[in-house]
Amino acid sequence: MKKKIFGAAVLIVGTGAALAAAAIPAASVTASPEPVPGIMRQAEAYASADPIAEKGMQEAVRLCMAKAGFDYTPPSSVMTLDLSGAIGFKRLSVEAAKASGYASTGPQGPREPAPESADGKLFADPAFTTALTGPGDTSSTTTVGGMGTSSGGCRGEAMTQIYGSAENYMLATGIAYNSFFPASLSASGDAGIAKAISDWAACMKETPYSSLANPQQAADAGKAAGGQEEFRIAVTDAVCRDKTGFHPTLDKVLDKYLTTRMQELAPQIAKVKEIRRTADANAATLEAEATASK
Repeated sequence: MKKKIFGAAVLIVGTGAALAAAAIPAASVTASPEPVPGIMRQAEAYASADPIAEKGMQEAVRLCMAKAGFDYTPPSSVMTLDLSGAIGFKRLSVEAAKASGYASTGPQGPREPAPESADGKLFADPAFTTALTGPGDTSSTTTVGGMGTSSGGCRGEAMTQIYGSAENYMLATGIAYNSFFPASLSASGDAGIAKAISDWAACMKETPYSSLANPQQAADAGKAAGGQEEFRIAVTDAVCRDKTGFHPTLDKVLDKYLTTRMQELAPQIAKVKEIRRTADANAATLEAEATASK
């Protein structure tokens, strides 16, 4: 008899968090003298996993786990990258602040379940985890560029079925996701960032929250306060971001470094685009086969 399990939202099935100890590269990136306006959006799109391919991964894992005796539907795990957040200042609009305080700036994506939760107990079952990710030895792990991910069991089979190999999966998801952190780290030291923070702080001096030195301090203070005070701080913060053009300024600074980084990554980007095209086609084939079998 099959064990019926649905949607255990755990990192082991996710894209970004499937990477074991994904260290941010330390290499510096120089600012381009001819930045491409808006290239940050292209970079964020490249860094985000392809939703069609990831849906195919989800279905491939489900079908494989069914063969192993588990009725298990993995959670959606498409990760998106906010490069503004990567330098410490996640985006915050006045509308979002009014609606939910700083909730939109919190961690996104699947998280590890508490050990005592239903999902935690599920992943404590050796039979389940072996079926999902393999026996846990070195043969069940794939490392690319210093980053590793579990690639045994049904997870590994799904990687091969959709992406062609575990290495391709890594390149198109975790490696792509981490590709632009050297640029964001370099951008964080740019004088333009310091000027944006200074302008924001000057705006905040005219509010009841004059002691806050930067938006991260505001977010920390708001989350610590909670309740209506969090909303008041968040809205005040967001209004000053709007008034001073805080996020557009950060975007322009990031564009300088991302232009250089995109040029450096051109061969890798071309390869990943081809991997994703193939993965999309494989996902479509799997979906068609599943539909035909119903």
